Amino acid sequence: MIVPILLVLATLVILLLEVFFVSFGALTVLAVGCAVGAVLLAFQESSLFGWSLIGVLLVGGPLTIWGAFKLLPKLPFGRRFFLELPDAKAEDLHAAAKARTALLGAVGEALSPLRPSGRARFGGEPVQVITRGGMVPAGGRVKVVDVSGNRVVVEPVQQEG
Repeated sequence: MIVPILLVLATLVILLLEVFFVSFGALTVLAVGCAVGAVLLAFQESSLFGWSLIGVLLVGGPLTIWGAFKLLPKLPFGRRFFLELPDAKAEDLHAAAKARTALLGAVGEALSPLRPSGRARFGGEPVQVITRGGMVPAGGRVKVVDVSGNRVVVEPVQQEG
């Protein structure tokens, strides 16, 4: 009766180790072997004991893996697997988007041919822009009609006269 319980504990420990160490599946095969051996020995003791160990493995296995993944980022060697978030406020991350909204309605000059994307100058600042499908030659006048994040949409301005 003690051997099947020890095999179940070994299965859970081996699953825990599988999360922390790369074994290319060798530890998983070993864990499955321990689990199958535990269940077979438990069924030789009694049917109730066998089904109980199956229940323990079905609940304990996923809980062990889940707990290991929750624990991994908190361990010193586990922190090296995860990228750290930058220390920035939400408005700092969207600073470029806020600055571009000021361009809405501005008229500028295409620095390159817009087919449909290219560069245009607005108030001395070059900006990457895109048209709504039309082409604008270099030197053509364009007006900003939409700003969405860093995407600046322009359309050609008709020359008067």
